[in-house]
Amino acid sequence: MSRNSKVKRAVRRKNEPKRPIRRLGSALQPHAQLLDRDGAAVGGVGWRDGQWLLVLAGQVVASSDSAAMALAMLRHVVAVQADAGTELELHASPPLLTAAAREAAVHEQTLEEYLTALEHERQSRDDEEALLRPSAGMQAPYRLQ
Repeated sequence: MSRNSKVKRAVRRKNEPKRPIRRLGSALQPHAQLLDRDGAAVGGVGWRDGQWLLVLAGQVVASSDSAAMALAMLRHVVAVQADAGTELELHASPPLLTAAAREAAVHEQTLEEYLTALEHERQSRDDEEALLRPSAGMQAPYRLQ
């Protein structure tokens, strides 16, 4: 390889256009937002590739095929933050609300009833997991010999 070929290659690379970052899947379509007191978005739900994605602090933290489950997750985040002293507003798009209402109708409930049932299901699941988890203050049982 000649000395000039390295220089030519470096010049060619410098002059080539930058390649854009290629993302897998389609773009995220926002359908709900959690807004703080200042009106800044701190989270929300978006639709991408047939799934509802829960986004908090710029990161996808959960996904679901169910629009109602996505709304239930957002309402849970609002409740947890309210307990911590942070007030959040939930704004949902009509397509998200319509899809969630359809799911509730399949279960012969109103949207509010269905979201409440999903919250009760989450609470009972958390209670079961708490029973299975050893308490942080307890030590492992001693082994008798």
